[in-house]
Amino acid sequence: IHIGNRIKPGGERFAAEAHDKLKRRILDEYLNEPFWKSLGICDKNGRIHDKMQAKYRQINRFLETVGDVADKLPRDRRVVVYDLCCGKSYLSFALYFYLEKILGLDIEMLGADLKRDVIDYCNSVAKSAGMKNLRFVCGDIMALGLKEKPDMVVSLHACDIATDIVLAHAIRSGAGMILSTPCCHHELFASVKELGVAKSLDFVLSHSMTSQKLCENLTDSLRIKTLEAYGYKVDAIELVTPDDTPKNLLIRAVLKKARDGEADPSLKAARDAVRAELTLEKLLK
Repeated sequence: IHIGNRIKPGGERFAAEAHDKLKRRILDEYLNEPFWKSLGICDKNGRIHDKMQAKYRQINRFLETVGDVADKLPRDRRVVVYDLCCGKSYLSFALYFYLEKILGLDIEMLGADLKRDVIDYCNSVAKSAGMKNLRFVCGDIMALGLKEKPDMVVSLHACDIATDIVLAHAIRSGAGMILSTPCCHHELFASVKELGVAKSLDFVLSHSMTSQKLCENLTDSLRIKTLEAYGYKVDAIELVTPDDTPKNLLIRAVLKKARDGEADPSLKAARDAVRAELTLEKLLK
């Protein structure tokens, strides 16, 4: 890395610090933790594999957004966290480590996914890493019987209506905090020609790309409006740059006061404007 020189007041030159060139990330000093190698993020020397650089940036950015609201998490008891549709669980391990080892919280975390081989693998990694309060279960979210009220529910890139299933479970269980990155918005796109707004927006809907982007924005806006109607303060955040992934919207919701969302007139107005019903709405009724 080339570190340029600067001139101090008075004319003396000094080398610019390395952090002027490289942004320090939350997890940078913890890359020798064994779970990183087990997950295929790093080699044995703690060097991030080239193909995992974007994933690593994404994980760190996610942790930054958690850190912004971490003061809302309880300090006087165990914090319950669910990672639903967890997949290979890069995020689960990083989040557990961040909350427990860096923030010093007492954590109980559960990851859930439909793929048995992935779940078995994640449980073995958690055991070998000594993460005794991190476990993974295999099964449909709606059939798992997760009855404990979570302090945080996260879901990274749950595909299409899986995002709605996660959000519905989180809302119904009274989750104190929800962080979700939606992905693959097929539901509304598949029925877009039947939308009541189709004629007035034909100039948008007549092209596949613009139609798809419209449906993505409508879908996520309805999700955000639903969360607000049920008592959450919601931020829509750009998680990473589009160069890393075009699916870079993060919905972060913090519960202020639980409400009956179905009685919220602004939610009804939003639904009427789109004239379509999402899976999220069906599950909450």
